[in-house]
Amino acid sequence: MDVRKYIGVSLLFATCISLSGCVWSSLLSNSWSENFGLASYGSKANHPALNDGKLDTVAAVAATNERIFTLRFPEVKPVRKIIIHNGNLFWFHVDYWDLDKFEWRTVHSVRQLRDIGTERAPSEIVIDRLNCRTNTIRINVSRTVDDKVVTKVMLSPGDKVVDRRTTLAGAYYPHFRVIQPAWAQVREIEVYHLASK
Repeated sequence: MDVRKYIGVSLLFATCISLSGCVWSSLLSNSWSENFGLASYGSKANHPALNDGKLDTVAAVAATNERIFTLRFPEVKPVRKIIIHNGNLFWFHVDYWDLDKFEWRTVHSVRQLRDIGTERAPSEIVIDRLNCRTNTIRINVSRTVDDKVVTKVMLSPGDKVVDRRTTLAGAYYPHFRVIQPAWAQVREIEVYHLASK
């Protein structure tokens, strides 16, 4: 008889603990705002596909040494979470415009491996635990998975040198390894703050 009481009390105790865990997790979980980075909320991007709300469209920035996606909100907003639906970004920085110091400040840097499972680059990058207030964010792209590195003997203006070498196949042959940039591509960007409960 004592064994049955012990099992009954143990089951009741375990049930209470699991229910209280559910209550605490719902109280401690974050409630996110609407995606205020959408064009329908008045946010403006340097490419219309960046914030149109459609994952099948692609925002692309020309293949130059400076590839930047910008998103400007209609007013200053707190930013707590950014989701980037990636096209081909490999190495980039996410910055916000600091309204107090009038300068760009980096909130997150990403340098990914080229092969992520069967994908060439991660399809979604979630950046959370942010705590800034701004009216503009940007993605400053350094490398994409489509960039190529070529060998050049003579540099051209604007070349982005990765490495300088002096030998090739054991012989003296000074040359440069230079990036040939490709178009940077992002399918969508989402921006959130904490919603009041």
